[in-house]
Amino acid sequence: MSTSRLRICVAAFCMDATSYGAGLLLPIYALNEFDANPLELGLIGTIINATYTVVCWLSGRMSDRVGSRALYLPGAAIVFAAALPIIYFSTSLGQLFLAAPILGLGLALYWAPLERALGETSTSQNLWKTAGTFNCVWAAGICLGSLGGPSLYDQLSFKAGVLLLLGLSGLALALLIPRLRIEPRNGRTEPPPTTEGPNSSHLLLVAWVANFSAYFAFSGINYQLADLGKKHLEIGVTMLGLLAFVINLARFGGFFALRRLSGWHYSPRWLFIVQLVTALALLGLSGLDSPVFYFALLPLVGILRALPYTLSFYYGLRAPSKGGRNSGLHEAALSMGLTLGPLACGAAAWALPDWPAVALAAAGSMILLALTAELIIMKINQGGKQPGG
Repeated sequence: MSTSRLRICVAAFCMDATSYGAGLLLPIYALNEFDANPLELGLIGTIINATYTVVCWLSGRMSDRVGSRALYLPGAAIVFAAALPIIYFSTSLGQLFLAAPILGLGLALYWAPLERALGETSTSQNLWKTAGTFNCVWAAGICLGSLGGPSLYDQLSFKAGVLLLLGLSGLALALLIPRLRIEPRNGRTEPPPTTEGPNSSHLLLVAWVANFSAYFAFSGINYQLADLGKKHLEIGVTMLGLLAFVINLARFGGFFALRRLSGWHYSPRWLFIVQLVTALALLGLSGLDSPVFYFALLPLVGILRALPYTLSFYYGLRAPSKGGRNSGLHEAALSMGLTLGPLACGAAAWALPDWPAVALAAAGSMILLALTAELIIMKINQGGKQPGG
């Protein structure tokens, strides 16, 4: 691996550890210190990700015009120097709500341009493995953030957890300040798009829809874990962090397996199967209250997140001239799920307090709806191939 790609991967590890650590610390702190209700917990996630969604639509396209570095450096700086300091010094729920859109802005300026930069530092021959390695590395960062932030909070203090995130985001910024080496595009050959191959537009659309539903489910559940753990499962903050760690470790395992396999990305069959199993597991889990079942079944959400993310990420970077645009749409699709998931699941938990795990049922239902939409997309595409169609 080249030095440039190595720096991108380590920076991605650090920033995802930061963002997902914050995604757990904020609702835990809001619940324990300010007695936030489930709807308020969901709103924190919705504000972060709504900002992220809107800016991602712009940052990916802008990076095609002004370059990636002009965006990912300010993004990392905003996270490190603005969002996290506000969180560190927060003394009210309102200040956490103030930090939320600033965090979303910084992350949106960071991720889509960084993904475009990864494509620029790779050749078409090594893109698949490079993307697989990149996904494994940042997923490992999420595992660290999910476990490390809550653990430091539980053992030391909330500020200790935030200091860990400050250090990680600062390292990400420092790694990216030196310019990256861009691979020359002259002489690159891309396989011609076909209706069956991985460049097919209908497969990219299926991946975006699945990405939306997977992140809707994860984010909706993630911002309710603090409430579920305290009031329903009766587990402490460290155990809660361990549960989040197990979910994200499953996604890391999914990325690791996908990197070593080939050919599966030409068909969404495995994606459909995993979606169905995960949706049914969440619907069943919504009626259970044993932590054992949660540790056994919630990792399916992590595995589900690995599949469509990999499909969407890889398909989008296959066209270098549209790498920024497709990276922006890739991030926007998943961030729409991140935005709507906390709001919908939080509203369900607030409206139905007698059903403690209703957020899981809401998440499972969305996955089933998305699966239905994807099957319709595939059916329409097959219909379009008929003679005279």
